[in-house]
Amino acid sequence: MDPMERVAEVAAELEDFWGRRAAAPRYSRGGYVFGHPLQLHSNDEALLAALDHSARHFSHTVPLEIAPFQIRLIVQPSRTAVSPPPGSLLENNWYTGAGEWLMIQLGPWGHAYIDLARGEATAVLSPELAARPDVVSQSLLNTILLNFCLHHGYGMLHASCLVRDGRALLLLAPHDSGKSTTALQLVLNGFRLLTDSMVHISPYGAGALLCGFPVGTIKLREDVLPQFPQIHSFLRPERVRDETKFNLDLRRYDPRLVVEEAWPAGVIELCLLTRADQERTTIAPASNEEVWGAVLRNSLYYDQPDVWQRNLARIAPVLARAGTHHLTIGRDPQGLLRAMNRLWEN
Repeated sequence: MDPMERVAEVAAELEDFWGRRAAAPRYSRGGYVFGHPLQLHSNDEALLAALDHSARHFSHTVPLEIAPFQIRLIVQPSRTAVSPPPGSLLENNWYTGAGEWLMIQLGPWGHAYIDLARGEATAVLSPELAARPDVVSQSLLNTILLNFCLHHGYGMLHASCLVRDGRALLLLAPHDSGKSTTALQLVLNGFRLLTDSMVHISPYGAGALLCGFPVGTIKLREDVLPQFPQIHSFLRPERVRDETKFNLDLRRYDPRLVVEEAWPAGVIELCLLTRADQERTTIAPASNEEVWGAVLRNSLYYDQPDVWQRNLARIAPVLARAGTHHLTIGRDPQGLLRAMNRLWEN
């Protein structure tokens, strides 16, 4: 008798010591991130819904015919009791990296290993976390996808991006200096929002294509909410950097204010935003040196020098075609709109 004929029979009797049979991803689902294909695999079919939660945050664009990113989400019971995860799990993640590898530790709820070079990731999650595909999307899947994009040639700039009359407006500002407040004031007065957080620049196709993440959402500090009474019923509190901010999904408020598709970078106005104790809002020219100084501080978390330099090289063509300005916000609430109208008339 050929012993190989009995392999399947005997294998079923053996202990699943490494958990390979239990972890085998029996379910798969395809999707896209900025047009780049991806495949999500899991041993828990319901967990594939995490892709639905993530897909809505990334700009849509023409699908690319290239090798897909591969992500495996494996559900495995913990040896000790685990409570349901908090909705703010992202704030408690722990990260480390070496070479082209990243690791994300999600406390007792799981961990993930990411091979950036191959565009592959494997996460082992507790059933308690797997029962919340929305939290898996926010705390893990989005981070994996964004890192894949950065490593595979997409540029990234921390900025708000709005559009009006076929032109794009980029707002750069330090943390807590009023960028989101300014973006919302403009959106409620004639502009549309691509993103209030990250602008990604696609390496595919002719010209620069601006992709947003997350699309159509704005986070506001509590102290600015009295300026926008019309949106209060649409706000959701969220912990961000040890403080509570209020998330506005503009799709719920008015989907016409959201740009869902990636934006071809034609005419661009880039503003370095500051606030000042003066009545008038002013716009003045910004030098190339001033703009690059701001970009260096807003283009990437610190990474290996070659990753950072590759990112800056992707941003450079966008800056080359942009008008660059200092936008200084004064106390007069109508001054911002007048200043933007003057800029748009030029």
